[in-house]
Amino acid sequence: MFNTARRLLVGGLVALAGGAVATVGLGAQAPGVKITDPTSVVMIVNRDSNDIGFMDIKTEKMIGRVFLGNNVNPHMVMMSPDGRYVVTGGTRANKAYVIDVRTLQLVKTIPVDIAPEHLSFSPDSRWYYQGNPDGDSISVIDMVSLTKIKTIPGFVEPLNVTFLPDGSKAYVGNYGAHWVGVVDVRRHELLKKIQVAAVPGVAKLDPDKYLGEIKGINIAALANDGKLLYAADGDLGVVGVIDPIEDKVIKVIRVGRDPWRIYMNHDGKYAITPNNGDETISIIDLKANKVAATLEAGPNMTGVNYAAGKAFVISSTSGMVYVYDMNSLKPAGRIKIGTNIQLETATTDTKEEKLYLADSTENSVVVIDAKTNQFTKIGNVGLYPWGTHIMESKDNYCH
Repeated sequence: MFNTARRLLVGGLVALAGGAVATVGLGAQAPGVKITDPTSVVMIVNRDSNDIGFMDIKTEKMIGRVFLGNNVNPHMVMMSPDGRYVVTGGTRANKAYVIDVRTLQLVKTIPVDIAPEHLSFSPDSRWYYQGNPDGDSISVIDMVSLTKIKTIPGFVEPLNVTFLPDGSKAYVGNYGAHWVGVVDVRRHELLKKIQVAAVPGVAKLDPDKYLGEIKGINIAALANDGKLLYAADGDLGVVGVIDPIEDKVIKVIRVGRDPWRIYMNHDGKYAITPNNGDETISIIDLKANKVAATLEAGPNMTGVNYAAGKAFVISSTSGMVYVYDMNSLKPAGRIKIGTNIQLETATTDTKEEKLYLADSTENSVVVIDAKTNQFTKIGNVGLYPWGTHIMESKDNYCH
């Protein structure tokens, strides 16, 4: 994946504000270039200062911040697989923002639907799908022309989008419902709704009363081998296992109360659901498709990262990160980041040695050494850092 990015970036492709491309000769230094290696930076989405920050991984120094505009409130940041663009959705502005990676310049602002939040790129970097939870839609952005070409309706509070490795289909978690939407990427159309499990009969009798505050599906996460998808349903307390060939649920795994979503371990053996309803985690054996362990955890869990043979579970309001040994499937300690602070989400570096955790209360990024569980804080990264992202990390996610 990075080889493609290196060919693009070292070749000197510089995106201009209108979406045109100027080519600088191989080996030439284009003016204004700040990043030559897209894998060398941590991206930080700063909600309240309305900008995206870029921090050098080696030096842990800020390279720059790209201001998006007033009253934007960016929610999630992601780099395209080819390393050319960084994008984010402005929840308050109802717009998508495209940043040139090399120059750290905002090159395009694109109107989308209501309250854009989570997003995803197709594997070939051609399509940027922007989820709009309040608009119940997905905005399709063509990354060649840098324009929105279509709005796909029919969702219910769509959150995360997962593309198949071949880019033929995308799966959309609907947090306001109990089904996963299947999108034909060739036509950008909603093909099918996959119900993950049966809804209790009492909810069917009076949906306004019992389904008024639905906690449905955050994401249909793809297993590492690309063969199955796993979708946790908050209200139903289950994980539905989906066969993407037939687009149907082949097994339902009961986990804890109010599972937030599922996170895949890097070795492909296990996955974890943080269960915020009972403050536990469920470790799922992906070969047997059953719960291998249920362990105590903390309140308001927002994410899971893997490194050094461990799982790191973020408990946002407690200021703690809970650690688990993924070999023994037992607790391995807790990391107290601070008191009276709020933690958000994190990314893991590609060497799987360090975590970069957003600490919104202290306007900092917490860098955790996965081997020692020791950490440092990098301050003044922006106001209310909401999440982080590293190109090619296996732990890129959002709330």
